[in-house]
Amino acid sequence: MTTVYPAYITEIGKFLPGDPINNEQMETYLGKVNQQASKVRKRILKNNGIQQRYYAIDTQQNSCYSNSQMAAYAVRDVLNYSAIDPKVIDLLTCGTTWPDLLVPGFASMVHGELPELSALEIATTQGVCCSGIAALNYAVSQLQLGNRRTAIAVASEFPSRLFKHSKFAVESTIQAGKTLPFDVEFLRWMLSDGAGAFLLQPQPSSTGLSLRVEWIELISHANAYPTCMYTGVKEHGQVKSWLDYPSYLEAAQDGAMDLRQNVRLLDNVVKLGVEGWLRLIEAGRVDPQEIDWLICHYSSHFFRGKIVELLEQANCMIPEAKWFTNLYTKGNTGCASVYLMLEELFHSDKLQPGQKIFCFVPESGRFTTAYLMLTVVEGAQRSLPNLNPPVRATSPLSSSKPPRENTPQAYLIQQLTLVWLGFERQLRSVPMVRKLHQGQFTLEDYKELLRNLRPQVVEGARWIARAASYMTDFQLRSLFIGHAQDEHRDFHMLERNYVAVGGELEEIVNAEKNLGSEALSAFIFHQASQPNPIDLIGSIFIIEGLGNQLAGQWAQQIQETLDLQAEQVSFLAYHGVNDESHLNKINDLINAEWLTIELAQRIVKTAKITARLYRLQLEEIEVIQ
Repeated sequence: MTTVYPAYITEIGKFLPGDPINNEQMETYLGKVNQQASKVRKRILKNNGIQQRYYAIDTQQNSCYSNSQMAAYAVRDVLNYSAIDPKVIDLLTCGTTWPDLLVPGFASMVHGELPELSALEIATTQGVCCSGIAALNYAVSQLQLGNRRTAIAVASEFPSRLFKHSKFAVESTIQAGKTLPFDVEFLRWMLSDGAGAFLLQPQPSSTGLSLRVEWIELISHANAYPTCMYTGVKEHGQVKSWLDYPSYLEAAQDGAMDLRQNVRLLDNVVKLGVEGWLRLIEAGRVDPQEIDWLICHYSSHFFRGKIVELLEQANCMIPEAKWFTNLYTKGNTGCASVYLMLEELFHSDKLQPGQKIFCFVPESGRFTTAYLMLTVVEGAQRSLPNLNPPVRATSPLSSSKPPRENTPQAYLIQQLTLVWLGFERQLRSVPMVRKLHQGQFTLEDYKELLRNLRPQVVEGARWIARAASYMTDFQLRSLFIGHAQDEHRDFHMLERNYVAVGGELEEIVNAEKNLGSEALSAFIFHQASQPNPIDLIGSIFIIEGLGNQLAGQWAQQIQETLDLQAEQVSFLAYHGVNDESHLNKINDLINAEWLTIELAQRIVKTAKITARLYRLQLEEIEVIQ
C-alpha cells in the first residue's frame, strides 16, 4: 500500500504593489479610452462593492513590476516569516492567468527571479481563478506521495496592464469613435493586481499555527459549457484565433487581444459551484455545521447574494458571520484571491486550533470550480506520520422557506436542489440546447423542438388526472385535479406557435413520439397508476421547474436568434412566467407535516428518473446541421 503523507501550510506571504487605489483614482491609472470617461464604471463598481485595489502600473501606465517579480516578492515574504533555509525548497509551483511571456512557462520565470533558491522541480498552472488552487494541488500531491519535502505554491496576477487605454487605441472600432464593448469594459473595473504564496511541509510548524490540507477538489465543466472569460478571439465561439490573423497588428485592430467576459453566462458559475458544494455535502466531505470559516472567492458582491440564496434554498447555509473576504479592500485578484484571503486570516489572530476552513473558488473561464478543506493545527514539532488520515468519502425552490434541520423536509429540499442543478447543467450538453446557446439555432430546429415537445404537453394533464384518481387523500386529490385543469389546454398554444412559424398543423398533430418521450410517458403513467403516487411530486418539480427556470430564457434566445415575434414563442414564454404558481403549491407539499423520510426518498428518486428521461427526450430530437 502506498504511504500517503500529510501536507501543511506552515506560512503564507503576499505582495501587493504600491498604495491602495480608490474608485475615483482608477481612471487616472488606467487612462480614458478615446479621452472619454467611462459611462459604466460607477454602475459596475456599485455592483461589485470593491472600494480599493492595487495596481502594478503607475499613472503613466508604465509597469512597475513584472508578474514574475510580484510572485517572487510573495515568495520572499513567506520566507521572511519562516526560519527555513531557501535552499531546502525542492518544489516551486506557480499559477497565473496571463504570464509575462508566452514561452517559457511562468514557473521558470519566477524561479529565475529567485537566485536564493536551489535547482528544483517547477510546475506552471495556467487558467483563470482556479489556477492558484491547481498550483497548490500539485504541490500538496507531491508532498503526500513523499516525492518532495518542502514546497512553495504561488499565485500572481497582473491584469491592470491589459486595461491601459493605449491597449485599445489601435482597435478599428475605437478609432471610429465607438466605446469599448461591455464584455471588455466590465472586466476593466473588476480586476486588480497582487500575489500570494504558501509554504508547504509534511509536518506543522514548530511555532504558531499551521493549516493541514485535508483535501482539494477541482472540477471542469468545459464539456458542457462555452467559454465565458477569454482572450485571443474577438467573439465567443469564433474559430479564428489571434494566431490565425495575418499579423499581430491585425489581431489587435480586430479586438482579438481584449480580455472579455460573457456576462450572460455568469449565473452558471454560481450554480455549478453550489452544485459541487452540495455534492460534497452529500458525499460526507463537507458538513456545514462543522465549518468555522468560509473563504469564498466571489468576483463581485453581487454574486455573494446569489450564493447565499442558493445555499439557503438547499438548507445548507453557512452563517455569513463565518464568511471571510477582503474583496472590498484588496480587490478581485483572480487566482491570487484565495491566497490573499488566507494570508490575511492566517495573520489576524482570529484562528483557533481545531477550526475548519472551507475554501470555494468558482472560475468563469470555461467553468471550473475548486474546493479546499483546511484544519487549523497548533505548532508542535512532530515526527513524520506513516499514513495520512483517510479522506471521507438557483433552483425551482427559490420561494421555499428553509425548514428545520434534520427533518424529512430539509432532506427533500437539499436533494431536489441537487437533482435540479445537475439536470440544468446536463441539459447544456444536449445537442439541441447546446446549439441554442451557441446562437446557431435555426427555424427548423425550433419547429423540431415544438414537434417533439407536443406529446409530453398533451399527456401532462392526463397523467396528473390519473394520479389524482389514485390519491386517497382528498386535499392531494384536489390539488392534482386543479393542476390538471390548468395544464389540459396548453398544447393548443404550442400548436399555434408551430403554425405561426410556417409549420402545418397536421404535421405536429400527427408527429410520433421520440424514444425519450415514449420512455418518459411510460414511466410517469406507470407511477400515476400506483396507489397514492405522491412521488410524482418529483416529476412535477422537474417539469414545472424547467418551465419556470428555463422556458422563458429559451423563448427569449429563440426570439432574438430567429427574429421572431412574441406570439411565435408564446408557449415557452408563458411557462417561464406562469409555472411559478404551480411550484409554489409544490413547495407547500414539500413542507407538509405528513412528509416522512421514506416519502421524501421516493420523491427524490422519481425526480431523478424524470430528469434523466426528460433529457433523453431532448437528446432524441434530430439536430438540423
